[in-house]
Amino acid sequence: MERNAKLITKKFYQYLLPSVLMIFAMQFGSLLDGIIIGNTIGSDALSASALVTPVLYIIQIPGFALSVGGAIAVGNLLGKRNLDQANKVFSACVIFGTAASALFAVMGPFVSRPLARLFAGTLEEYSYQYILVYMVTDPVVMLAMIVAAFIAVDNNPKLSSAFYIVSNAVKIGTEVLFIKVFKLEMYGAALSTAVGYLFGLVTVIFYIRSKKRMLKFTWRIKGVGKEMKVALKASLSNALTLLLMATQTLIINVVLSRMITDELDLIIFGLVSNLVFVFDLFSGGILGMIPTLCGVLYGEKDTYSLKSVVKRIYLINIGVSAVITAIILAWPHGYASLFGYSGTGEGLERASFIIRIYVLSAIPLEINKFSTNYYPSIEKTMPSLLTVLLREGALVLPLTLVLMKAEGLFGFSLARVITEYATVLIVYGVILIYNLKKKRYRGIFMFDKADRNAFDITVESKVENAPKVSREVVDFALGHDVDNKSAQLLGVACEEMVSNIALYGYKKQKSSYVDVNVKVSDNDILLRIRDDGMPFDPTKYECEQNEEYRTGGIALITGLADELNYMRVLNLNNTVFKINRGEK
Repeated sequence: MERNAKLITKKFYQYLLPSVLMIFAMQFGSLLDGIIIGNTIGSDALSASALVTPVLYIIQIPGFALSVGGAIAVGNLLGKRNLDQANKVFSACVIFGTAASALFAVMGPFVSRPLARLFAGTLEEYSYQYILVYMVTDPVVMLAMIVAAFIAVDNNPKLSSAFYIVSNAVKIGTEVLFIKVFKLEMYGAALSTAVGYLFGLVTVIFYIRSKKRMLKFTWRIKGVGKEMKVALKASLSNALTLLLMATQTLIINVVLSRMITDELDLIIFGLVSNLVFVFDLFSGGILGMIPTLCGVLYGEKDTYSLKSVVKRIYLINIGVSAVITAIILAWPHGYASLFGYSGTGEGLERASFIIRIYVLSAIPLEINKFSTNYYPSIEKTMPSLLTVLLREGALVLPLTLVLMKAEGLFGFSLARVITEYATVLIVYGVILIYNLKKKRYRGIFMFDKADRNAFDITVESKVENAPKVSREVVDFALGHDVDNKSAQLLGVACEEMVSNIALYGYKKQKSSYVDVNVKVSDNDILLRIRDDGMPFDPTKYECEQNEEYRTGGIALITGLADELNYMRVLNLNNTVFKINRGEK
C-alpha cells in the first residue's frame, strides 16, 4: 500500500524504444548523409556541408523551437486536463511554423549564393547547392518536425518513431539515387531530405485515425496567448542554442576557413564536426523522452513519477555516452574510415589524435543537453538558459578563438572539452546555491519538496484492494481537517473506480497497478486515479452506455462529484474527482 514507480516505469520502457528508434533513424540518416557525401561526392563536399552548418541552424530554429516548446506546453496542458488550450497551442505551432518556413523558401534563391561565399570560401559551389535546396524545401521539413513532436506527446510514440524511420529510409535511398544515378551532387543530397520527410508524412493518416489521439487541429486559436508564451518560454533555450551555435559556428568557421589551408586539416574538421551525430544516434532518443514524459508528469504534479523518470533518463544517457566515448577513444581510425578517410602514416595519426581529444567532450555535452531539455519541461528556464549562454557563447567562443589560433585543430578540440566540463560545474553550482536560497527545491533536478497535504499510493489492480485503499483515503482526509461527509465521498469514489479498473480494465492484457493520489487544499479536494488499462472515460458513460462497466457505480460518483475530469495521457487513464470544500 505504498507508492511505487512500477506503473510509470512500465510506461517509461514502452516509450523508450520508440523514442530511441525515432532519434536513431533521424541521426543515422544524418550520419549516413555525411558518409554518402564523403564517399561519393568527395571530402571537399563533406567539409562544405560542415562549413554551412550555421545557415542550417538558422533555418531550423522556428521548427525546432515550436516542436520542442510546443510539445512541452501541450504535455503540461494535457497533464492539467486542459484539452481545449492544448488543441489551440498545437494548432498555433503548426500555423506559425508553416508561415516561418514559407518565408525561408521565398528568400532561398536570393541569399543562398552570398551565404555560401561567406561561409565556404573555395568550396562555394558545393555549399550554394546545399543551402539553396534546404531553404526552398523548408516548408516540408518544418511541418514534418512539428507534427512528429506532437504525435509523440499525444499517446502515439510508435507512430512518431515510424515517421522518422520511413523518412530517413526514403532519404537515404533517394540520396544514393540522386547522387550516383542522376549526378545531382549536393542538390541531390539536400533534396533527398525533403523527399524523405514528405513520404514520412504518410504516417499522419494513421495518427488521424488513431483512437488514442486527443489533439485536434483548429483555426480557432484566439485566447491562446498565455499558453503560447509558455511554449515559447519552454523553447527559448533550444532556440537560443541554435542561434548561438549558428553565431559561434559562423565566426569559428569563417576564421577556420581562412586560417586552415591544409587539405588534411579541413578533412579532419569535417570528421570531428560529425561526431555529434554519432552520440545523438544513441543518446538522442533517451533525451527525446523529456518533453513527452517529464512535461506531462510535471503538469500532473506527480513528483514521485517525475523523479523516477528523470533519474532513469539521466543515468542511461550518461552510461550510453560513456560506452560510445570508450569505443571511439580505442578505435578513432575506424570512425574516420566511415566517412571515406583513407589516410595513412602521419595523416592518420594526426586525425586520430584530434578525434580522441574532441570526443572527451561527449559526456559533459550530453549532460548539458539534458539540462537544456529538462529544466524548461518543469518551468525552470534559468539553468537551461545559463547552460546555453555558457557553452554556446561566453565560454566556447573566446576559448576556441584563442586556442585555435595558438594550436590549430588541437586548440579547437581542447576548447570544446574545457567548455563542456566548465559549463556542467558552473550550472550545477548555481542550481545548488539557488536551492539553498529559495529553500523550496532539492538537488540538481530541482524537485519540489514533499507536499504534506498530499496522499500518494500504488496498489495492484485487484478487486480486494479497492476497500483497503478506500479506507486509507478516508483516514488521510479525516486527518487533514476534511469533514466526514466529504471524506466518505472520496472513499466511495476511490472504491468504485479501483473496482471497475480491476474488473474490466485488463481483459486483453495482464493486470497492472493503479496510482491513487489525494490532494487537500483550502478550496477543494482532488482524487486522481491513474491506470494503464483499456481506455475508459467515465464522464461519457451515459452516451456510450457501456454495459461491460458497472455504470451504477460510475453514475454514483458522477453525481457526487462537483467536477469529474478524464484525460488519456501517456496511454494512461487519468480520472480526477473534485469536491469543493464546505459545499457538500
